[in-house]
Amino acid sequence: MHPYLKKLLLLLITVMAIFACERRSTGYRSELQSDTLLSFIEKRIEEKKRYEEFQRNTLPRDFEKKVENYYPVIRKYSKRYGFDWRLIVMQIVKESRFRENARSRVGAMGLMQIMPSTAMEIRREMDIEYIANNPRENIAAGIYHLYKQVLKFPDAARDERVKLALGAYNSGIGRIYDAQSIARYLNLDPYSWKAIKECLPMLTAKHWQLHLEIWELGVPNYGYFYGYKETINYVDDIIEGYDIFTSIHQDI
Repeated sequence: MHPYLKKLLLLLITVMAIFACERRSTGYRSELQSDTLLSFIEKRIEEKKRYEEFQRNTLPRDFEKKVENYYPVIRKYSKRYGFDWRLIVMQIVKESRFRENARSRVGAMGLMQIMPSTAMEIRREMDIEYIANNPRENIAAGIYHLYKQVLKFPDAARDERVKLALGAYNSGIGRIYDAQSIARYLNLDPYSWKAIKECLPMLTAKHWQLHLEIWELGVPNYGYFYGYKETINYVDDIIEGYDIFTSIHQDI
């Protein structure tokens, strides 16, 4: 069992004992307090079950060890660029499952799965040399790259900016821009991930008539996009994992 859960259960047992004593002496008021406590306990138990299922199905077996190992660099650059470190942990899980030598079929590398062309750009901007081979530099570069995507959506609310940035991190910024164009045409909010998620599938050739209404050449500015399911799942999985992870791991 996770150490945090052990502490929580001990705390709940103690509090329940205190409330039991109070209930015998204070009557109706104590009954209301006990109901509130019971709701709290039930909620925490459900969160525990949800996390344990998530742990079994999604997290690598050495997850806690990996997080502990890379926590200093994740925390440092998350704080520098305005992210919750737990979000970055979930992004790493999604990208590589904390496999330092991970390589994708298209050449993305490392814990944060950074493309070679992106690594070259970041190498110049951050003055770091070993993005491909040094896991900590890979993490730093990935967080910085995500931050650059966030800056491209200044008009979106903070939570939506992060989701849009994650989408751009996965698909490339052009795909999100094209989806925003469709959203505007359909009178949807172009700064809402919900709307972008709805519009990304419309970037395929199947929707050529819609494209004729939006773009002068009749095709999206960045071409057709058939990887929309991967991008949608990428963002939603990270956000869902983040919600589960934050219910168990308090910020420190």
